Amino acid sequence: MIIGTIRIKPPPHRRPDVLEVLRLVQGRVQDLPGCTGCHIYEEEGLEPAVVFVERWASDEALATHLRSEIYQRILGAIELSASPPDVSFEHVSATEGIEVIERSRSMLTAR
Repeated sequence: MIIGTIRIKPPPHRRPDVLEVLRLVQGRVQDLPGCTGCHIYEEEGLEPAVVFVERWASDEALATHLRSEIYQRILGAIELSASPPDVSFEHVSATEGIEVIERSRSMLTAR
């Protein structure tokens, strides 16, 4: 799985524009073959940002998406960032769930 994260830091007056673009493409991205999730988050604080997170089943699915017309719209939202956006693609080789918490917590009680 590949997790793509884009953190856009638009000026306050452009934040609604960034959110509008990302919300418009979100459903279309989720419907693409190989997309396993697409989410938008809003960060507040000293450096407010809009965060767009996509999950892809394969490199091929992600590459097709990056070449698509939909991604052109995402790039347009990125261009509204007041400072360089944070962009990352993480290749995940294993995923675990609540068992990690249970395993770690059981180590505490075993001591």
